Amino acid sequence: MIAKEDILELLKSTESYRVERTISTGNMDKFCEAICAFANDMPGSRKNGYLIIGAKDN
Repeated sequence: MIAKEDILELLKSTESYRVERTISTGNMDKFCEAICAFANDMPGSRKNGYLIIGAKDN
């Protein structure tokens, strides 16, 4: 399980191959793209990806 402090750090960071933010659940295309990218792990990082719902980019 991810700690609260780690979530706060993810919210402060910029979007990356591991972090995607969205304000609402209305854009299913964005969800699908993010999940596909996380599953493919193109950089080979073997690290978790995070789709953060309800957070603006700023």
